[in-house]
Amino acid sequence: MGLLVCFPDVGGGNVSVTLHDNNLEIVNLPTPGLRPTKQPFHYQIRDTSHKAFYLRDNSLAAANLQGENASQEEKVSVVPNRRLERKRCPLILGIKGGSQGLSCGTAEQPRLQLEDMHLIELFYKDEEAKRFTFFKTYNGSTHRFEAAAYPGWFLCTSAQDNDPLALDPPGLHPRRG
Repeated sequence: MGLLVCFPDVGGGNVSVTLHDNNLEIVNLPTPGLRPTKQPFHYQIRDTSHKAFYLRDNSLAAANLQGENASQEEKVSVVPNRRLERKRCPLILGIKGGSQGLSCGTAEQPRLQLEDMHLIELFYKDEEAKRFTFFKTYNGSTHRFEAAAYPGWFLCTSAQDNDPLALDPPGLHPRRG
């Protein structure tokens, strides 16, 4: 399922991003510098059905959050990974203001999970930061988030409400419909 991401630009404007299946189409996304920041950048992410991310059973899930439920929306926190190849735009992702990282785990097969780890601390680490890092890759007019620790595995959503986010290999779309 596609995602719509609103990035507050450094200049104060908003930048729109749409994720279609495993492809992220980005318009005017600023490339993070390699200097440390005191705080991560925080972004709203919604799928093309306008479902927002929220915390459910210690996982990120997507659903239509309206009215009283709108306050459950989690913003995605981002810092650059300065240890990996800058041309591939490595981004360390997390939630809760950067106090929890979005990890691919360490098993043979990746499994998306949240871990208590401050993103700013990960900025200074090598191998430990890799499982929290996603390469923003470019293909024509689209960008994708590929797990740095598991090449070929991409961040994806489900067509079903309340399903957790996951990692899927390219060409595999079991989470659709």
